[in-house]
Amino acid sequence: MTLTQAFAPFADEIFASMRPSVRLTLSTDPATPFDSKVGGMPYLPKDHSYPTGTDGKPMAFLAQINFGQMPALPDFPTSGILQFFIANNDDCFGINFDDLTDRTGYKLIYHAHVLDDINALQTDIDVDTDEYALPFPTGLSYRISFDEAMPQAVTAFDFKFDETVPNLAQFLNDKADQGNYNWELHSEYDTWTQAESHRVGGYPFFTQDDVRGWEHSEPLSDYVLLFQLASEYGDEGVELMWGDCGVGNFFIHPDDLANLRFDKAFFTFDCC
Repeated sequence: MTLTQAFAPFADEIFASMRPSVRLTLSTDPATPFDSKVGGMPYLPKDHSYPTGTDGKPMAFLAQINFGQMPALPDFPTSGILQFFIANNDDCFGINFDDLTDRTGYKLIYHAHVLDDINALQTDIDVDTDEYALPFPTGLSYRISFDEAMPQAVTAFDFKFDETVPNLAQFLNDKADQGNYNWELHSEYDTWTQAESHRVGGYPFFTQDDVRGWEHSEPLSDYVLLFQLASEYGDEGVELMWGDCGVGNFFIHPDDLANLRFDKAFFTFDCC
C-alpha cells in the first residue's frame, strides 16, 4: 500500500497502526441459507428457535457471515456462521443510546458447527418484518463476497486517531485551521483507508462520533470493530441506507472475540 506524497512523512506511525481486515462486496446474486449475505433467509437448523425480542416478537434478520467463506483473519474463527438480528419495531434498530451495554434489542448468534444438509434447516421462515426495521427494503437479499485480507490503517473517524497517529493528526488539524482549507487532505486520507466500506475487522467509519469515546462509554473503549455495514445505493441493484447515508457497526472486546463470545458485542449506528 503506497502512501501519497502528503502523508509520506507520517508513514511509520500510519503503517504501525494497521490492523487486518477484509472488505465486503454486496451483490444481488442468489444466496443460499449457508452463504454470507445481508437479509434474506437465515441459516436456521430445525432444532433452533427463531430469535425474538423482549416483547416476544421475532427480530429482523440483518446479516450473516460464513467464516468458512471468508479469508482468514487473526483471532477470528475460520468456520461457523455468525448472524446479526436486530429489533423489528424500533427506529433505533434496538440500540439503547443511553446504555450501549444494553444488548436486549439485538442478538448475535454464532453457529460453530454448520450443517451441510439443507433438509435439516428451516426453509419456511415467515417473519412479518416492519417496513422500517431494516436499512434495506423488506424481502431483498444481497450476497456477500470477500476481498482478500488486507491491513487497514487507523481511520480518522476512530476516537483514538489522535493518540494513534499524533503527528498525522496534528498535520491535519493544522490544515483544518487554515481559512481556505477545503478538507481535500482529509478526504484523501479517508479514501486511502477505505473507511466508508463494508468490512470485517479493521477500523470503523462514522458520520457523527465514535461512541466508544463518549464519556459514559468508557467500559467500551477497548472494543474493536467486528462488522461494519455501510450505506450503499448504486447501479449494482443494492439499496442499503441507514437513515440519511449512515452506517451500522458492531464492536467486540478482543478477549470476547478470541473466545467466540459474540453475544458480548455491542451495536451502534449513526447517520448524517
